[in-house]
Amino acid sequence: MERTLHDCIGIALIVFLAGACSANETTTKPALPPITPIMVPPTMTSGTEPTLGGRVWAWQGTQLIGNERLVPDAPERYTIEFQPDDRVQLRADCNRGGAGYAAGANRSLTMTAAATTKMGCPSGSKGTEFVRQLAEVSGYDFVDGDLVLTLKSNAGAMRFKTAAK
Repeated sequence: MERTLHDCIGIALIVFLAGACSANETTTKPALPPITPIMVPPTMTSGTEPTLGGRVWAWQGTQLIGNERLVPDAPERYTIEFQPDDRVQLRADCNRGGAGYAAGANRSLTMTAAATTKMGCPSGSKGTEFVRQLAEVSGYDFVDGDLVLTLKSNAGAMRFKTAAK
């Protein structure tokens, strides 16, 4: 009987020591929440900063590369009005029409080719050039309350002032 008691104690001691040796001191730590990028809120704009929509813009002229400048005789006859449905209504001297537009991040702006009436405007009309330049727009900005549309490839910039509706 003494032998079996010794055997049982020995086996228990071996099991205890084997368990103690194999157990390491790792404790399960709670998982940290996943790392997410910091969200930066959009830039706050003042109530006085103009927007594309909600007004009619009258073309004051275009400054082209090489100091060439194109200025309409009657700015009120060359207008654009951005609609909430991503359409722009325009007047190009004696013709009227419309185009689609998309305003994107960093004030990018693209316009589709305008569909206009084909009235014969008087000599000296800049309607064709006005419509062609609108199709070349790549961005916009506001300078002293005026709308400035930049043309692709830094070819120039069109400037507009708010006009009466």
